[in-house]
Amino acid sequence: MTSRATHGVVTLAAADLRIEPDHRAELGSQLLLGEIVRLLGGPRQGWWRVLNLADGYRGWLKDWAIVPASKERAARWRALARTRIEAPLAEVRTAAGAGGGVSPVFFGGRVIASRARGGHRMVELPDGRRGYLEAAALRDEGKRAVDLLTRVKAVLGAPYLWGGRTPAGYDCSGFVQQVLAEQGVLLPRDAQEQFRACVRLTKGELPQVGDLVFFRASGRRMQHVGIGLGGDFYAHARGVVRVNSLERDNGLCDNELSPQFQAWARPLVRVPARGQTP
Repeated sequence: MTSRATHGVVTLAAADLRIEPDHRAELGSQLLLGEIVRLLGGPRQGWWRVLNLADGYRGWLKDWAIVPASKERAARWRALARTRIEAPLAEVRTAAGAGGGVSPVFFGGRVIASRARGGHRMVELPDGRRGYLEAAALRDEGKRAVDLLTRVKAVLGAPYLWGGRTPAGYDCSGFVQQVLAEQGVLLPRDAQEQFRACVRLTKGELPQVGDLVFFRASGRRMQHVGIGLGGDFYAHARGVVRVNSLERDNGLCDNELSPQFQAWARPLVRVPARGQTP
């Protein structure tokens, strides 16, 4: 690493961000392929303390998960990597539709991609590895994203993982953050911060698709969050990504969670450009 390396670009499909520089430490969050971090401290036995520029979350990251970069190099990567992974999970391979594995990739990751040929596109990862993905697994910036309900259906059943941000495992706020980011809605990482980034609906105001529903069992901080699907229905990560209802007489009501309901709220920060992910 050169002395000018103040940033890093994530080169794994998902990189664990821990609250201490130890694999046994709590998983605070994850970083996605192509996200940019600022180096805050380290290295400490192969760990860097970093800040995720996508959502401001801080933690400790193993050095093998990033390509160290100057601020300028990180900006060049961001300018070239204008293609997002749209499939929940895909595999970059050494040949179009065949060959050995290069890397798995998850929904929300970012790559450099060539034009489609024969239903596939060549992609480049931040560390220079190249391979091929099905064109249908990718979406270029500026292209319309799938609608929110379609995305929720695509990740139903994804397992719960504390700190998770991928379809291999989401926590509640990670699920909300990633699904709404695709719709051009930027949110912080944790449920309480997401609540602060919303305006609470007034009594009698009906929730819309994309509004957030918040819960807490005790204390002052919001402890759980889901995405409104219309009416009293919402999607959330609890055990698995699933759909429930706040209506007590509905068979989809989560009778354990519903008494903890606190508020419906509407996100404030949106990206004013055709719904693409920033």
